[in-house]
Amino acid sequence: MHTERDAPRTNASTPRPRIDLRWPTLRRQFAECAMLPSIAMALPWPLAWRAMRSLAARGRVFGRETSEAQAMYNAQGLPPDARSWAQRYRLIRMVDHVDPAISATRGDRWMDRYVSVDGDAIPPAPCIFIGFHFGTGFWSLRHLRRAGHRVSFVSAPIDDRQGRAEPLRLACMRVRQRCVARAGGAPIIYVGGGGDRIRAALANGSSILALIDVPEPTTSTVDVSVLGRPMRLPDGIVRIGASANVPMVGYVAALDADTGVRRLHFTRLPSAPTDALHAIAALLDRAIRADSAAWHFWGQWPRFAARPAPSPASASEASSHLR
Repeated sequence: MHTERDAPRTNASTPRPRIDLRWPTLRRQFAECAMLPSIAMALPWPLAWRAMRSLAARGRVFGRETSEAQAMYNAQGLPPDARSWAQRYRLIRMVDHVDPAISATRGDRWMDRYVSVDGDAIPPAPCIFIGFHFGTGFWSLRHLRRAGHRVSFVSAPIDDRQGRAEPLRLACMRVRQRCVARAGGAPIIYVGGGGDRIRAALANGSSILALIDVPEPTTSTVDVSVLGRPMRLPDGIVRIGASANVPMVGYVAALDADTGVRRLHFTRLPSAPTDALHAIAALLDRAIRADSAAWHFWGQWPRFAARPAPSPASASEASSHLR
């Protein structure tokens, strides 16, 4: 399940971009924001799944994102599988993109057929559910709401200034956020001073669903290992969970390659923040090894890379500046 982290952020001094009226941009917006959701809503899922597999094989939808992700994947020296990997990546992005539209028009009987759930039992009390930008996670909200949880999703706010260049995509993002709030049964909590709102929501009986995001330069992080490589993961949400003394549950949302069934797997996390993040990293490691094309954030890999430890000389120089 994507957040608006996918869109570049701007600040108040950035000139407002003009609407991009070039045909390739308009065609891409129409395909992603109108055609795909319409297919998903109008057709029974087996037919919609077949249509999306055909579109993914043609290689046009989500082309830019797929090229960036594949380039970063290939740069890691992982097993190459160029054609099928790119097709799989596009397909998962497409299904993740249309799931809010499907959810708005389908009931629990649809979930019984096309969403499977396993793993640890979900505690009945307010929890913090933690995932990552992997697979097709939207149905986690519907499942948790069905299980009796009111869930606030933690999200970056929509950047209206940047979205002005592609108004159809901006409208699609707004609709998606309304679907997220509806599926979870509680308002979205936006990042940026959202810690107090998260604690207040937990105290009022709501649960929280957050995705591990790209760490900013000033973000508190914990060093972990994914795919045998050092990685930094932000620890804000697990520190809140520990201080609020609520259960923390990790989850993975995978997509069955043959049937299009969404598969949710829940894992109870340790209560200590550092241990929780290492457990989340282990979940991500296993998920990527099982289906590397399902991770949406390949293009952001360098921003997750752990900072090298300072050399003795640089540490001594930094210490002299502090005296």
